[in-house]
Amino acid sequence: MGKHRKIAVIDSETDPFKKGRVPKPFIWGFYDGLNYQEFSEVSKLVEFLRPQRLIVYAHNGGKFDYHFMLDYLSEFDDIMIINGRISKFKIGLCEFRDSMNILPVGLKQFEKMEFNYNLLEFDVRNIPENKQKISEYLQSDCVNLYEMVTQFVAQFGMNLTQAGTAMKVWAKMYDVKPPKTDPEYYNLFSQFYFGGRVQCFESGIIERPFKVIDINSAYPYAMLSNHPMSTDYWQQDGKPTTIDGDMFVTVRAISHGALPFRNPKGALIFPNDNEEREYHVTGWEILAAIETKTVIIKEWISYYCFFGLANFNEYITHFYEARLKAKQEKDKAGDLFSKLLMNSLYGKFGANPENYKKFMIIPPDYIGQLENTDYEFGGELGPWGLAQRGLEVNEMRYYNVATAASITGYVRAYLWKAICQCGGMLYCDTDSIAAEFIGEIPQGSKLGQWKVEGQFNRAGISGKKLYIFDGPDGVKKASKGARLTDNELWKIAAGECVIYEPENPTFSIKKSPVFVNRKIRNTIKANNMPA
Repeated sequence: MGKHRKIAVIDSETDPFKKGRVPKPFIWGFYDGLNYQEFSEVSKLVEFLRPQRLIVYAHNGGKFDYHFMLDYLSEFDDIMIINGRISKFKIGLCEFRDSMNILPVGLKQFEKMEFNYNLLEFDVRNIPENKQKISEYLQSDCVNLYEMVTQFVAQFGMNLTQAGTAMKVWAKMYDVKPPKTDPEYYNLFSQFYFGGRVQCFESGIIERPFKVIDINSAYPYAMLSNHPMSTDYWQQDGKPTTIDGDMFVTVRAISHGALPFRNPKGALIFPNDNEEREYHVTGWEILAAIETKTVIIKEWISYYCFFGLANFNEYITHFYEARLKAKQEKDKAGDLFSKLLMNSLYGKFGANPENYKKFMIIPPDYIGQLENTDYEFGGELGPWGLAQRGLEVNEMRYYNVATAASITGYVRAYLWKAICQCGGMLYCDTDSIAAEFIGEIPQGSKLGQWKVEGQFNRAGISGKKLYIFDGPDGVKKASKGARLTDNELWKIAAGECVIYEPENPTFSIKKSPVFVNRKIRNTIKANNMPA
């Protein structure tokens, strides 16, 4: 581990999750690679860790375990919160981190012991036989997490996030410094930066045969092509003599599903009508729209070109080949690490530091005194108040949003060209298509080729990332933000309203753990393909 602090992990077992019950830990496990210890109370665990110069990880600790340790924080200490997740803090000499920030997957993707969670109920968990099984399960989780974290750190260094790790690995591999821009540059080119394409072409219950196909590693494949890397560019009004994918273009046009657009609410849509709009898009998307004859350009307003282009060929090839090798050797860690490193780099180029904040723990009676400081009230965190402030100029790090914009534009263009070769489109999600007929799309196992995920004969589509497909190849479903049963998904697609009552409470930096019931219904108006 070199100069890094020694690593350890903790985990807890709680009452089983049940509607209306906030689970509480009744046993904690600690493992540092040599010693495994258990603690019946969090106070005993904290006093054990407080004097030790360790970096302690808990998997999903920032959304669960660490919320039971808040009483032991010190006033006016800094705490790092990323997307609502407690990501780093200190108690005494010990630093605590959430391993989900570097390994954003469930432990079962690495190694997970089978276990009957009913044994965790209060009335049976102290039976000697059950107590032994619980202890073995807790130790197994601690050991597996430790192995996963230490392998990752040993290979890629001690970094706080997956994206930050990828950026450092890329820079070292190419012997370059990460690009650095400024707010003006970001604001100029972020208008060309959009996310993936998630779209319902039909909704409700559809009963006819269709297939689902996926792109093999869509973003890594896009990164093999050249994209803006230099921060030097030139701008010209009018139409470019030659349209290249790596340029950015502003046009007034009528788009028939080809081009991304943000509506007044900020939602990403892909208009398919006869309305003329102003679009800010990558050259990849303009080329795809022209090729598929799904755009009518009324006016070429302006375009941007970059003096320095680069691809990520060496980086992607390295991890792609490493992943293939790991699969052959049944190395779960190597497979997972390579996949994460391939897919997490591009987003770091587009990070906006204006969205980041600095946080500080404050006693509740200090909240009223924030008015004359750089901080403002940011919510509650257990028994504490939370003070927050935006980053100062010297704390902000802008990379190159143009790079991220070009990569994501490439993927949308690649997906759109495939969509236009399909018939009977039902649904698409960034790198996958559900359609009745699949055209002459390159299929295979190589990067960028398509693979058939399954054949189905019935679909229930209720919204973005809210669907169920059923057929000879089984069931494929999605219900982002809610764990819905197959029956519930079919009901929603048929027009019924389902009340979702989660078993897991929401742990938030804004309030105490709560159960948030939701009404879920089909509200999607399908977007049909152009004639």
